[in-house]
Amino acid sequence: MYRGLRQGDPLSPLLFVLLIEVLNRLLSKASSLGLFSGLKVGVKNATITHLQFADDTLLFREANEGDLQNLKMILLSFQAFSGLAVNYTKSSPVILGKEEAWAKQVAERLRCTLVKLPITYLGVPLGANIKYVKAWEAVIDKVQNRLNSWKGSCFYRGLGNWY
Repeated sequence: MYRGLRQGDPLSPLLFVLLIEVLNRLLSKASSLGLFSGLKVGVKNATITHLQFADDTLLFREANEGDLQNLKMILLSFQAFSGLAVNYTKSSPVILGKEEAWAKQVAERLRCTLVKLPITYLGVPLGANIKYVKAWEAVIDKVQNRLNSWKGSCFYRGLGNWY
């Protein structure tokens, strides 16, 4: 009981999801209090502050000093509460509409690597013009490779029934 969880423990995923829900609530509450603003999207100007997928969190902020400082404080609070730390070496800001010098300063303050669009996230191109086939070539290649391996495994299983 005093040793904590080990990697591979069946409770680990459940506890991780519970802790990440705390981060979700912190970010939502901070946004509702006006500590930072998200991005407005769509016809109805819905505000997106963050998206979460498995152990990845995408944060959407206005590129200003106040939002950056508040975000840093929220992440430090979450770290103090949960014991989970943000791995800044694996984190990458994508800053749009600001001077490159300012963007580099932000990356240095966060101790992470600045990236520019287009990038690939979870195998999907982001920031590329999706109207062009070239933007989807990597995705199409991956799907074709998977289909080829599935077809091959189904073919061999089918032959096994003939013997």
